[in-house]
Amino acid sequence: MIARWFAIALLTISLLTGVSVGPVSAQNGWTNWETPPVHPIDITPDGNTLLAVNLADARLEVFDISSGSAVPVTTIPVGLDPVSVRARSNTEAWVVNSISDSVSVVDLTSGNVVATIDTGDEPGDCVFAGTPERAFVSVSQENEVWVFDPNDLSVAPQIIEIFGEEPRALARSADGSQVYAAIFDSGNGTTVLGGGAAAPMTVAYPPNVVNIGAGPYGGTNPPPNDGAGFEPAFNPALGPAPAVGLIIRKSLVGTWLDDNGSDWTDLVSGANADESGRIPGWDLPDHDVAVI
Repeated sequence: MIARWFAIALLTISLLTGVSVGPVSAQNGWTNWETPPVHPIDITPDGNTLLAVNLADARLEVFDISSGSAVPVTTIPVGLDPVSVRARSNTEAWVVNSISDSVSVVDLTSGNVVATIDTGDEPGDCVFAGTPERAFVSVSQENEVWVFDPNDLSVAPQIIEIFGEEPRALARSADGSQVYAAIFDSGNGTTVLGGGAAAPMTVAYPPNVVNIGAGPYGGTNPPPNDGAGFEPAFNPALGPAPAVGLIIRKSLVGTWLDDNGSDWTDLVSGANADESGRIPGWDLPDHDVAVI
């Protein structure tokens, strides 16, 4: 339909202006941008029902697997971009909707959403744990886990701050006494040092610390990557190499080293950390999992 109207529009332009337009080819496909799923499939405790989120169509698909084969039972509209589903019981499922910022509580017997729970920005997953039972919902853009009473949704959730960027997937211990939140954007112990002179009308941040004389290479930029030299060697026919920044990694003993083994700690977390845009004592926590 869109292609047809586009062709009509081009023909109209040609008739009115006298400008020749080329042929219009049909579009065979389109790109569907979807939120990454977190826990898209689950099975009810009795093992008879398979639940699967349908991201593109904003639905929960329900299958009967009691016979050993998946037999479609029903499809239930939920929120936009459902990324996770968890069966709370044989008759109730919770669907986490990333774009709608909500959780849909689904009655599997009637095939309806019986409650919609508003959350913070981009929830990712939910699990049920604790005594009495509570529902834990990760809220990735808020760096929080929200805790609901599933038996009384009118009660405001308890909010637990997570010291990590974008907690998404959740899991519970076997005895239900702990909940684990996986940090999606956890670090790898590396950071960046700025380098190269700022061009006119350019904001130079982070500061060009690679260039200063107090650095391990006395301001040489590009800095050597193989002892005092370069591997592979520069080709003189290419002219001077452009100045660059550096990626450095925190060692097991807390020092900040580049891939040549040179120590930048004084300019990253030491007394002269302001040269790299930091403060003395600066650190980069690398948290992968939070335990509640």
